[in-house]
Amino acid sequence: MNTVNCLLFALFLIPTINTSYAKSLACAEKTVDDMYNPILLGDDTAIRFKKSETPIDPDGNVFPIVIVVHECDTERETQFAKLPYLGDPGEVDAAFLADSDFDGKAELFVIHRVVLYSDTGINYGSDYFTTQVYNRLHPLAYERNERISAYFGAGGDVLSSPASDKLIYDYPYKSEAAIKSRLASSQYKAWLGQKHIITRILRKTFLYDQANVADRTSKYLIVGDEALVLDQKAGWLEIVFHNKKKGEVKGWIQCKDTLECSSR
Repeated sequence: MNTVNCLLFALFLIPTINTSYAKSLACAEKTVDDMYNPILLGDDTAIRFKKSETPIDPDGNVFPIVIVVHECDTERETQFAKLPYLGDPGEVDAAFLADSDFDGKAELFVIHRVVLYSDTGINYGSDYFTTQVYNRLHPLAYERNERISAYFGAGGDVLSSPASDKLIYDYPYKSEAAIKSRLASSQYKAWLGQKHIITRILRKTFLYDQANVADRTSKYLIVGDEALVLDQKAGWLEIVFHNKKKGEVKGWIQCKDTLECSSR
């Protein structure tokens, strides 16, 4: 191709590139129908968060938030998820892409936030958060990653009583920064790789039958005890402790009371 032809080709290509770039920018712009800022992907598609067209209450007044893949060229939208309804549709507090399984492909993280209006029997000191993680199967399809979603889990800060400001549980994954910090930790990578994890207790910590402050038992571990970690979710550890006198003790403890969630 001679110089003149190259120049003509370049002049022809520039408007095409500019038009494509402009369409991508327009596709990423938040509209009145969006419940959160769209996430533009690299193949002329975007993730959007919208109010469902189908109500979930008998009176037709409550519409949950759905997640769709938006094709920028055709304007077609494909729904792949619905965010939890907990007495209120809530809101998308954060949404971002991060490679949480280190395979070179980013997963979609969505932090859903809701105010709990009903009496749950638990003294919440914050809104309630749920972290959802989705794998991208192909440009128009996502699938919930059950294991990593369960790891970050759901929860809210819990107070010792309605009249107290003393925290007895602090849900650790309320923000994008907190999740990305955990993804970068050696502890998370060990969990992801299903390594044999032994953690040390940093302070007296009670055992719970479930990962819930309402299920506390009378059993506890003390500083220096070591336990095998069986599972992790939402800042809780399921552990087994071998007591010399009483044998095997199994239950859930708060991760903050162990080396597993400490920078030490």
